[in-house]
Amino acid sequence: MSASDAGTRPSAPARAVRRGATVDVDAALVPLWRGLAVFRVVALVYAVVNVARDAGGYARPALGVGVVVFMAVWTLVTSVAYLRGARRLAVVDLAVTVLTTTSTLLVADPARLAAGGPVITTVWSAGAVLAVAVAYGIRPAINAVAVSVAALWVTRRALDAALLSDAQLLLVAGVAVGFAAVAMRRSAQRLQEAIATEAAAAERERLARDIHDGVLQVLALVTRRGPALGDPELARAAAEQEASLRRLITRGPVGLDGPDDEPVDLGAALGAALPARAVLAVPPDPVWLAGGRARPLLAVVREAAANADAHAGPGTGLWVLLEDDPDAVTVSVRDDGPGIPDGRLEAAAAQGHLGVASSIRGRVAELGGRAALVTGPGEGVEWEIRVPRDAAAEGEADR
Repeated sequence: MSASDAGTRPSAPARAVRRGATVDVDAALVPLWRGLAVFRVVALVYAVVNVARDAGGYARPALGVGVVVFMAVWTLVTSVAYLRGARRLAVVDLAVTVLTTTSTLLVADPARLAAGGPVITTVWSAGAVLAVAVAYGIRPAINAVAVSVAALWVTRRALDAALLSDAQLLLVAGVAVGFAAVAMRRSAQRLQEAIATEAAAAERERLARDIHDGVLQVLALVTRRGPALGDPELARAAAEQEASLRRLITRGPVGLDGPDDEPVDLGAALGAALPARAVLAVPPDPVWLAGGRARPLLAVVREAAANADAHAGPGTGLWVLLEDDPDAVTVSVRDDGPGIPDGRLEAAAAQGHLGVASSIRGRVAELGGRAALVTGPGEGVEWEIRVPRDAAAEGEADR
């Protein structure tokens, strides 16, 4: 492959996107499961050698042979199951291994066992601890080590250097393998997210080309020729729709149709909802808010922008600022129109016009937030809308 080919070769996520591939997070752990299978086979061979060597000193040699045969069958069953993704078997594996370890009490001579003789499973019993580490991570692996060491103590009935050494080796191995499993799983998840992001970007690019060749060109034509046709309002509406559509295809969908608990990027949602002339300032990072709280907040902001159009005129400057706090989000909507005369809102409410009282203050109150209005003749209108992130915090914003 030439250098030029290497420079233009698409990335692995891009190639996966083109193939329509997805990343199986559990499949990323297959190398660890294969390594565990090899370890258990080697450990089984070691246990067989020990049984063959020590069978003459066993109280029940035939039972010892039976235990080793069972270990061989269980090694085969678990290895195949783990490679097929049955990670929940790890807990059963640990329980079976504990029983197999304690079976040494029935097989070995009690006096020899009390003198420090090995358990029948030897290092084979560590396989269950490693399986828990691969399947569930570091903390469950530590718990599995405690269970395994307890089984060894019950069998040997001696807190000696050999038991402490076994406990140390099990702990180190369990933590190391658990850490590796967690790291590999997270890496696979990040790759999956990268593939999904690149797939969405590729789809947006395709849609952008199609829309640009059709809808956007028509809207741009209407924007240019609207005033000449004697309909400046049509030109303004086409310009706003063109700008909104361009924001949509560059930023992607904002996910407002999802469940109430699904997070929504409030900055992107505001960009798609506001008129084209609005100047929007948002933090550099996404501002996430649950959909059930983002939707009414967007409705409030749209109402404030619509009031600026209706009472100050569509040519009025409109500025929107989004602020992100740990416990709340704040949206400020300001225009440079003539402002609201003193007593005008109260008079409108008395006449049954509840736009501000219901659409803005009412919605914000339902969210447990507050809507502060700053205005005056010739001073424009500014709304500061603060909404807590958590529904449980409703009502605290006014305290």
